Amino acid sequence: MRLFFSLALFSLLLFPMAMLAQTHDSISSSSTCATSQVHQTVSINDGRQHSLSLDQRQCTWNTPVSIAGLSGAAYTSYGVDDVQGNRARDRGYAVGIMENGDKYFLRYVGGSIMNGNIPVRLNGTWTFTGGTGRLRHLQGKGTYRAQPTASGEMKFIIEGNYTISTQ
Repeated sequence: MRLFFSLALFSLLLFPMAMLAQTHDSISSSSTCATSQVHQTVSINDGRQHSLSLDQRQCTWNTPVSIAGLSGAAYTSYGVDDVQGNRARDRGYAVGIMENGDKYFLRYVGGSIMNGNIPVRLNGTWTFTGGTGRLRHLQGKGTYRAQPTASGEMKFIIEGNYTISTQ
């Protein structure tokens, strides 16, 4: 009897865990971000060619990102760049919208090689911080790399993995 009770209790504890399914997949996509809609630079007078910049860019998918069967429509990037000489440390956030209206949120950190005030090459990492609708339990991370175009846009290559817990 005690064995039966123990097995029954063990089964009841495992049953809710089985109900928590997860979707796992990878991301490999490219996007183009327009020239900055908002851009503000402040020079820091510390004698090291040092400045801070804040910018906002609207971005579209060249190859739409696919997350949990949803196709990405566009995203907005919000970034802060700490520039010293020909190098910059970049950090920021992005808010993306899928074709069905669901949103995802991510943060990124990385670095840039600069030619004057223009980034020549960017790379870094990103992490999903959440989402809405079907992306409400979105988690994941990956890498990005980018280069500017002659017209001032930025071309990104984005790769990574994600998980969505379903309940």
